[in-house]
Amino acid sequence: MTLIRRLAGLGVLLLMLLGGLFMWLGNPYLWIRVTAARADSQGLTMGQALFIIVAIAITGAVMVKVLAVLNALYARTQGGSDEVSVRMPWNQSLRDGRTTGRQTSALDVVMVLSVTAALVAFAVWFFFFAHYG
Repeated sequence: MTLIRRLAGLGVLLLMLLGGLFMWLGNPYLWIRVTAARADSQGLTMGQALFIIVAIAITGAVMVKVLAVLNALYARTQGGSDEVSVRMPWNQSLRDGRTTGRQTSALDVVMVLSVTAALVAFAVWFFFFAHYG
């Protein structure tokens, strides 16, 4: 595989990771900020809450499609396969001799990494930066 293909694959993987982080962190933050900026009072109305939920769901669905397209682009840059050789610990048998029969795709790895990063970012914010009172 050529260096250009590897660099293109790495670039697509980075875009997928950024898209995954946006899906879990940026998407809710965006719609909460948009709703807060347009609010007349500090109280949250039922209509605003419904708007936030629907907007997050729609943006999430769009992000799923974008990530699927990026995954297909990654497969094309890597010669037609998006499978990566990562063996997740929860997919290993106790004897470690059997295979699970399912290949791990690049999108699987990116989603696990982005969800983990989002959870860590939320925990850091919650325990160190959130002020209540």
